[in-house]
Amino acid sequence: MTMAGRELNSTDEKDSDKRTILSMSDFSFFLINRPLAVLNLLANIFFVFCLMTSKTQQVKQPLTILLGSMVSFTILYLLFFTLMTCILEWVESFVVVNIIYAIVTFLTRGNMTTYVWLMFYYYIMIVPSQQVLLLWVKKKIQSIIYLMMLLDGVIFLGEACFQIIYIMDYSRFYNGTESVYDEIDIAFFSIVNIYMFLCLFVMMISCFATTHYLNKHMKSLSASVGSLSNSRLHSQIRVTVTGIAQGGLCFLCTMWNPLYVISYFLSPYFYFDAYIHITVLNLYISGTTVNLGVGQTLFRERAVHVWEAVKKILCTGKSSNDQRPPGNLVTMTSLSIIESSGVDTAMSL
Repeated sequence: MTMAGRELNSTDEKDSDKRTILSMSDFSFFLINRPLAVLNLLANIFFVFCLMTSKTQQVKQPLTILLGSMVSFTILYLLFFTLMTCILEWVESFVVVNIIYAIVTFLTRGNMTTYVWLMFYYYIMIVPSQQVLLLWVKKKIQSIIYLMMLLDGVIFLGEACFQIIYIMDYSRFYNGTESVYDEIDIAFFSIVNIYMFLCLFVMMISCFATTHYLNKHMKSLSASVGSLSNSRLHSQIRVTVTGIAQGGLCFLCTMWNPLYVISYFLSPYFYFDAYIHITVLNLYISGTTVNLGVGQTLFRERAVHVWEAVKKILCTGKSSNDQRPPGNLVTMTSLSIIESSGVDTAMSL
């Protein structure tokens, strides 16, 4: 599926389409998305710095691969998004735009499913279980995560490659022989969306099962007069809460993509403009960046350390300026000395 469908169609087909376009203006699109892109890029570059400077004991596998993959997907998405907007604004080559859009879609889906396996990993590591299957999964969790990420890559990269070939060959297969391409496109669309809903189901089950366990654990600690100020417990709660929030974002984004495509190809009344679609993806990426920053202890603690260092530098500069008395204080002190000496002189006279 192309970015807006209409970019690859002929001019006559555009003119015959009388449906309402739900669109954004160029000004609104760039006003919302460019600041988001800059902020997300800076935040994810900071995440890369945190991962590169972290100790091996602090972040273990497969957590490093999961976090690194998510940050890499986000940075590449932002770079290709910037390239796509530049082409739209300056070159207006819709074929190139749709090729970049296929890459952007691949990166977005890779980001979503990587967060799914991140929450599944936390579920396996946090929630204790006596079931044989879950014990085996916990023992083989690293290999299972790598296998699922490989499956993600095969499905999403296969669809992206097909989309690029479809876009490049569309002009040659436009006289009725493009039906084979359309059938393959529909098959990929169905497979990818079914897989995305299955991943979303795994994520929500993992989040709610972890929430249920932590709730029971906190109640048992309260009943036994245990301490609820355990930093590890707080970290687990933060991870779970941000996971639920991310699950909501994934659900909305997963529902949005079929709605966007179906509205264009099947709705007789309206369809959404590409600007709205890209804005939805950018909002998802922004929410993912916030959830990573809040939920991951490595990123959050490093951000606190950086902020404290900045405050210390600012406070040091301010205190060094405060060591010298203000000019008006010096003047008032001099005047008081002069006045007191004058009084003493008058008394001596």
